[in-house]
Amino acid sequence: MSDRRRLAAMIVLFLVGFGLVALASAAGSSWPLLLAPLPYAAIPWLVVHGDGGRAPAVRDDDEG
Repeated sequence: MSDRRRLAAMIVLFLVGFGLVALASAAGSSWPLLLAPLPYAAIPWLVVHGDGGRAPAVRDDDEG
């Protein structure tokens, strides 16, 4: 996943979370607040696992 796509996904997840909070406020209901942590919980997962399993390149400059 490219950095640009990952950033777009994080922005969408933030907007979904804020939208759920706004929906709860507008509707006077608490059930959207129960769902709001889900998109926020997905953001750290996306940051950590968004590379698709690629290991970071390690460069060994000290070869003697």
